[in-house]
Amino acid sequence: MKRKTEKQRALIKLRLENKRAKRKIELEAKKAKQAKYAAWVKAVKERDNYTCQICKQHFDDPRALPAMHILSKENYPELMYDVNNGLTGCYYDHKNSKLSPHLDGFAFVEWLRINKSEQYNYLKNWLEKHQKRAIDIHSTT
Repeated sequence: MKRKTEKQRALIKLRLENKRAKRKIELEAKKAKQAKYAAWVKAVKERDNYTCQICKQHFDDPRALPAMHILSKENYPELMYDVNNGLTGCYYDHKNSKLSPHLDGFAFVEWLRINKSEQYNYLKNWLEKHQKRAIDIHSTT
C-alpha cells in the first residue's frame, strides 16, 4: 500500500476544512432564514390577534393557528416575509372550507377583497406593478 505524501495529506485536510466551512455557512443561512420566517409568522399572528380571519375563532395556543401566505411563497418569493401577504387561518379554513385558497381561489380572493380590502389592494397594486415590469422587460428583449 502506497503511503500518502505530506502534500496529499495537506490537500485532503484542506478539502475537509472547506467542506466543513461550506456546511457551516449553509447551516447559518438556513437558521437565519428560519428566524426570519418565524418573525414573519409571529408578526402576522399578532396583527390578527391570534384569531382565524375567516371564521373569527380565537386561539389561545398560537401553535394551533397557522399563518398562511395569500400569494404563495413559491410563486412570489419576494413577498415571503411581507406581513401584508400573510393571514391567520385555522387549519380547517386554510385547507377545507369553502373559502380555502387551496380549494376555491376565486372565492377566497372575493372574500379577501370584501373583508381585507387594505391587504387586497396592497397585493393587487404589487402585482400590477411587477407584472408591468415583467411585460416591459419582455417587450424590450
